[in-house]
Amino acid sequence: MRHLTIVNFGTFLGVNGNRLIVKEADGRTWETLLSRLRTIRIAKKGISVSSNLVIACASRGIRLYFVDWQGIAVAAVSGLHNHAVVNVRKAQFKNLQTAIAFDISKEIVRSKIKNQRAVLLYYNKYLSKTDNNLSLQLTSAADKLNRHIDSLKGIGLSSLWRETLMGVEGAAAATYWESLVNAKILPAGFVKREGRGSKELTNICFNYGYAILQSYCWSALDNAGFELYAGFLHADRPGKPSLVLDFMEEYRAWVVDRNIIKIRNKIAKAKSFDLNLKSTITEMIGECLSGTIVYKRKRIKLENLMQRQAYRLAGSLIGEKSYKGIRFKW
Repeated sequence: MRHLTIVNFGTFLGVNGNRLIVKEADGRTWETLLSRLRTIRIAKKGISVSSNLVIACASRGIRLYFVDWQGIAVAAVSGLHNHAVVNVRKAQFKNLQTAIAFDISKEIVRSKIKNQRAVLLYYNKYLSKTDNNLSLQLTSAADKLNRHIDSLKGIGLSSLWRETLMGVEGAAAATYWESLVNAKILPAGFVKREGRGSKELTNICFNYGYAILQSYCWSALDNAGFELYAGFLHADRPGKPSLVLDFMEEYRAWVVDRNIIKIRNKIAKAKSFDLNLKSTITEMIGECLSGTIVYKRKRIKLENLMQRQAYRLAGSLIGEKSYKGIRFKW
């Protein structure tokens, strides 16, 4: 357990030596070594955190996130002696409007679409055995996503490159979500993808999953020394961690969408976005990120690979190898 989420009202978090102590409102108590943790997410009002624990987490590089009911972090507590280096931020600001930013953004969009395609083909493995017509719809959509990927080759550096890339990303997203609906992979209540503020249950689950993924990406980029509010692809806006949103694009489909689809029957039976659904989504995404994937012929934990990718992104800004996104195998 490297990423802990606390969701029960009345829980107290403290520390005893090098151990986290969790006391539930019903009297139950359990503990774990602080050395095993990377983040602690406080996902409910009425949870108490001791100042000693805050200091212990800060000294060990463990981030404390306070999130709202949608799972979106509204506050983060971290130590002042993190490993951010000024050279990374200087290079980041220097390259926000350069060809390097363009190349990074194009690679992010390419990787996102490839991973959306991987999710379609992942579920088509099962659908092809049960419904040939629906399977053909998915394979047709996967081919269409390939054409969107090919269209990126013709996009060059111009004054409107961000708008152009976002146009391709938006067209690919429309193909992706429409194919999931048409193939009846999502619960019947899901008609279209809706962002924050949606009242449709499946969309709420997606948004909650993305919020969890965002906290992982936030930590990885913060460890690498980035300014999180200065993105390459997403526009700057007060309170919007644009770079985090850039970085998480290539992980959305595989880490969140694929896992939300897995629990579609549970979502269909649920009457509301209750604690049971929240816990299930949190656990599934945590297991996905702590699980291993094959990368360059080696098995590596996905969360560790995500951290490596953050360092690679930093390296691409200071003249090392160009950034290359993660493509998941279906």
